[in-house]
Amino acid sequence: QIGTSNIVYINTGIKLYPKQVTFKNGFTCINHDRASMVNIKVREIFRKVELYAEKCTELSQIKDYDKEVTYGSSVSEFINKKIIEGELSTNQLKRHRGLLNHLYRFGDIVLFSDLTLENIMRFDVYLRRTIKSQGALHKVHSILRNYIKLAIKLKVCEYNPYDDFEVKKGKSLKEPTFLIEEEIDLIKSFKFDERLTKVRDLFIFQCFTGLSYIDLMDFTLDWVYEVDGIKVFRDARNKTDVGFYSILLPDAERILQKYDGVLPKYSNQKYNDYLKLIAMACGIKKRITTHVARHTYATYLLNKGVPIASVSKAIGHSSIKQTEHYARLLGKTVISDMKKLL
Repeated sequence: QIGTSNIVYINTGIKLYPKQVTFKNGFTCINHDRASMVNIKVREIFRKVELYAEKCTELSQIKDYDKEVTYGSSVSEFINKKIIEGELSTNQLKRHRGLLNHLYRFGDIVLFSDLTLENIMRFDVYLRRTIKSQGALHKVHSILRNYIKLAIKLKVCEYNPYDDFEVKKGKSLKEPTFLIEEEIDLIKSFKFDERLTKVRDLFIFQCFTGLSYIDLMDFTLDWVYEVDGIKVFRDARNKTDVGFYSILLPDAERILQKYDGVLPKYSNQKYNDYLKLIAMACGIKKRITTHVARHTYATYLLNKGVPIASVSKAIGHSSIKQTEHYARLLGKTVISDMKKLL
């Protein structure tokens, strides 16, 4: 208590050895594997105590600081709770956890009362030091903005600073990597050991279905049925819940038959590691990942003259503008328009 020698000790629930703490510039955790996280947690507790102390008439009441905390008063706790309650895909979970890490490291957005225009502008400056892609920067802001909107609906937040702050989505300078038919044929014909043969088959199946990794791992024969004697498959993407609908091409069907409809399964990391080995073995200089197969499918269809709208439906794009990117990459519109001159 300021002006007196009265002190109240508060239990933070954080256990540290004396050598892991210094008070030279206030509390700082050192010599700890998660020192930065501990410092952020302590800072968050301090902010809660500071705000609660303004309501107290006696020093002893401060011990109850955590009993009056309303649901969602902590931004990170609110987000973490919603992540647990939600059904996010692996990629979505990674991005949402990434937002939490950014908030922890930034450190000045702890409670919803910290969500001011000034703090969001400072958060943007912080993000720009660590994120070089404008698209990725926009995504972090977009996720936080949506959580704030939800908090306002639940009446745990009163103001959305993004109403007065806009981050442009920007354009990615990186063009998608895809394989040409000659490269696909090389991978198909190469003799691999049993392990890489299974990985190769999965990748070729992706190249001729356009499935993302998570949809590939969920694929079952229940997705396949016949329309006018032609086998097709359809479902909704895990990532966006956008439906896709496509013919089951012969290469994909042969692989399904080979494995009796039950495709091999690998973790995303292990799958991509094996794809690197396949690229090296075949002498392909491109960096092959699971997503390259999806790009390959889109460009393959466009090269075969399939209309952009149909390609968009086949790969489950939420907007045809996403698919138009592949057409621009191949110059399909220009070529189609100039064919009239031949």
